[in-house]
Amino acid sequence: MVSLIAGPVRPRPGDLVLARVDRLGNHRRLELTNGRRAWMYPGDEIAVVYANRYAPDQFESYVPLDLQPTQLVASGGVASSVRTMSDDVRRATEITPLGLIGNERFTPLNLSDFGLRSVPSAETRLPALAVIGTSMNSGKTTTIKQLVLGLRDGGHRPGVTKVTGTGSGGDYWVMLDAGAQAMLDFTDAGLASTFGVDMHVVEQTMVNLIDHLTHRGCGSVLIEVADGLLQYETAQLLDSEVFRERIDGVVFAAADAMGAIAGVARLKELGLPVVAVAGRLTRSPLAMAETRAECGVPILTLAELSDPVTASALLGAASPIHEPFEDAVTVEDSDVVIDLRPRGGVLGIGAALGAPGEA
Repeated sequence: MVSLIAGPVRPRPGDLVLARVDRLGNHRRLELTNGRRAWMYPGDEIAVVYANRYAPDQFESYVPLDLQPTQLVASGGVASSVRTMSDDVRRATEITPLGLIGNERFTPLNLSDFGLRSVPSAETRLPALAVIGTSMNSGKTTTIKQLVLGLRDGGHRPGVTKVTGTGSGGDYWVMLDAGAQAMLDFTDAGLASTFGVDMHVVEQTMVNLIDHLTHRGCGSVLIEVADGLLQYETAQLLDSEVFRERIDGVVFAAADAMGAIAGVARLKELGLPVVAVAGRLTRSPLAMAETRAECGVPILTLAELSDPVTASALLGAASPIHEPFEDAVTVEDSDVVIDLRPRGGVLGIGAALGAPGEA
């Protein structure tokens, strides 16, 4: 970052911009690269990135055509002009761009300049579980966090990737703190947001992130697809052959019973393997009962998601042996006797066996 480019320039999605904070609104703190959320004050200068945003609970916004005053629409550092907003949030924080941030040749720097480059695809595909939701704030991130805890405690090395959405540092630290082997999202691939991005780019971003997790020693992959089933990029990705080829199951997060029932039906129409329902609805026993009566898919609470046996079974990686046993099998050594009898379709594996492949 050497130069400042002002005047009659048209910003592109991903361009870095130096801006002055004029009026505080919905976002009053800015996420720093170290994870700290710093308070902002009028007159502060901030380095952020232009990008579109799609957030039904907050803002619909687009990259402006020039460097006129605009808004900060996400605490992760996303600048764009608000078109519509939810009544549940305050007006967006007002900022004035001072210029695009450029290099020594006065060429604007773009987030894509620093994205992860492609790596060779591994010969063996890692088992992968996708977490999709009815909308934002349906419980997707919490669902993945609990699965990470369960897989970690089961001796696995889960990797996590968020392949669509708007850039935010919060998810990154949550997954690492829960014990993920590695966490990558679309910002690592050079995208501040996936709203309005060509589907081929979104698909290749997902593949690239999964390949990088594989090369970083992960033993499985948890994939978050942001926003809801009706969001354009989400709908396109779920109907993509590239997506289908790289997942083994879907956990659907919903805030209520009707959302869960309709969402599962839609995913089944797309031919996606829904293995469980989770999310905010599991806070309510009545909502769970309503869903259970109509859905035909297991409903898992936070405690169940973080159970090592349940998490491993969902991923299809509870044991190197994936076919169900016809009879009880007993493994014995000097310290332990473990019955591997199938329990309700889920293979019970004693923790004393250690991680898969280490028994």
